[in-house]
Amino acid sequence: MDKILDSEFRNNLYKGLVDAGYDKKEAQKIVGVKYYSSLRGDLKKRLEVLSSLVESESYDGLVFNGEELNGLVDELKKLKDIIS
Repeated sequence: MDKILDSEFRNNLYKGLVDAGYDKKEAQKIVGVKYYSSLRGDLKKRLEVLSSLVESESYDGLVFNGEELNGLVDELKKLKDIIS
C-alpha cells in the first residue's frame, strides 16, 4: 500500500508543504494529484482481482463490497475536481 493512501500521512505532507511556504490550494493540489493516482491504482487492482476470481470461477474467494468500492469512486470524483 502506498503511504499516500494513509490519511495521517497525507495530512502531515500537506502541513509540511504549507510550512515550507506553499499556499494552501497549491499544497492541496500536490497532495491530491499523488493521492488520486494511488487511489485509482488501488481501485483498479481490486477490480482486477474480482474479475480474475470470476474468470476462474473461484466464487468461494469472491467478496464484493459495493459500498467500499462506491466510496473509492466517490473519492476519485472529488479529487478529480480538486486537481483539475
